[in-house]
Amino acid sequence: MKLRIGILGDRIGWEVLLEQIGVPFDVVGDSMLPNEYSVVVASDDVDDRESEMLRQYLALGGAVLCSVKVYARLRQTTCQYVNIEYLYPSKSSIFQSLGIIDVYSRCQLPWNANDLITNKRSIAAYVSSQAGEHLIALPFDSSKVALDSRTAYKSFYSPARRRPFEKVSLSSKGEIRCLVSQCLEILHHRRKLPFAQLWYYPNGSRSIFCFRIDTDKGTFEQIKILAKVIERNGIPATWFVDLKNHKNILKLLSRESLHEIGVHCYEHKTFSDYKSNIENINKALNILKESKISPKGFASPFGMWNEELGRSIIDSGFEYSSEFSYDYDNLPSVPKLYNRKCGVLQIPFHPICIGSLKRQSYTDKQMVRYFAEVIQKKVARREPLFFYHHPNDENISVLDWLFQEMRREHIPAKNISEYASWWKLRINSIPEFRYTKGCIHIRGIQKEKSLYIRIAKPDGTEAIVPVAKQIMLETVRWDPKPAAWSAPDDFLRSRQFNYRIPLILGIDTLFNIFRKKIR
Repeated sequence: MKLRIGILGDRIGWEVLLEQIGVPFDVVGDSMLPNEYSVVVASDDVDDRESEMLRQYLALGGAVLCSVKVYARLRQTTCQYVNIEYLYPSKSSIFQSLGIIDVYSRCQLPWNANDLITNKRSIAAYVSSQAGEHLIALPFDSSKVALDSRTAYKSFYSPARRRPFEKVSLSSKGEIRCLVSQCLEILHHRRKLPFAQLWYYPNGSRSIFCFRIDTDKGTFEQIKILAKVIERNGIPATWFVDLKNHKNILKLLSRESLHEIGVHCYEHKTFSDYKSNIENINKALNILKESKISPKGFASPFGMWNEELGRSIIDSGFEYSSEFSYDYDNLPSVPKLYNRKCGVLQIPFHPICIGSLKRQSYTDKQMVRYFAEVIQKKVARREPLFFYHHPNDENISVLDWLFQEMRREHIPAKNISEYASWWKLRINSIPEFRYTKGCIHIRGIQKEKSLYIRIAKPDGTEAIVPVAKQIMLETVRWDPKPAAWSAPDDFLRSRQFNYRIPLILGIDTLFNIFRKKIR
């Protein structure tokens, strides 16, 4: 029995999601049997022939994850079209550890919906409870939402009254990936099969910590103080340097092996056209070349991303990039360019930094409480702990707390290029899983000691074990799955209107106009 995901329909978005999750997959051919595909995922564009294949596959005991649109076609029923801003799980949902799933799209609701609530309080998804039917229908095509490139200003939950905000990806791709992963695990268990995936972090760690600095307008003294704090705490950090203003810090940073140097910009702008972006990047690269520094990473000004910037990043030879407007709070992925998956690896960070909180007049105590809430959620959900900072944001005591917290949680720290390189190894190492007589046989895996596999059984236990040619399930130490993260009672407050977004953006605009007039 192959533990493999079959893709029916448009494949690019599903490939992005399934690589992140770490499960083997293949595009379905002319036949689709339950022993060849443990679960089949279907896109909205499946045709009549493929719909009939899905019916037969389900009838033979297979499991399907699809949209409500596909489900309605399979069952020859109707669905209701609605505009959905976001979804969230109820207290009794099987998707307990999910947060708010931002969609902002026209979706379909099934007549027999029984899980996930919309912003209009209607029920949105169908999880089959019929004996012998293994099917989950979501109100959208997950493969399309995973590739959504729209952006918007969003508020982020905080225990404090004022909510920080940032311009980020409109759809919450990290929540979509979590939802799809949970669906696949549930469907495997409904078929009484173990769910196996290549683990997210080296050596079976439960998370990883990366610290990023965008130098922006920091003074030399601020940068020097920050560098000393990093060195004192023994934290590897990645500095994305504003080369027009910070040529003088390169010697300071290159003296210490803890510091990785990447490109932020020459002019602190992100352009809409290829020519301007590539010229801006090349100016920065030429300065680094003079200092004999070969950067591996790029992070755009203001975290903005577009396809023309994506082209520039590829042609500049970077190994990874990090932009909030492409993705945030998620595992790495490769963007879609030219209607195919071909961009430079994206490393999504948490978009709220100390500077974001200072704009809301947070005290040090409130900042620590905010980051403690984020860390608690991410550790519970096995997400990477990726945070960033600006030298002129200062508040060193908060950084000291953050670094100490990582040590208390025993979270290993890496610079971004180290994790990016490992992640590329991981996605090129997703093996073939076969399950028979209580044993998982593994083929096509690289001999790399840092690669681990997570196996979850239908009885609610799991194991994270080193890769081996075969894993006898009876010999593995099984532990209960960690308690699911539970959203605070007022978590939906983050999607209520935040008057401070237009207020602060308006003040910023007036300040910039005034500054230009003075010049």
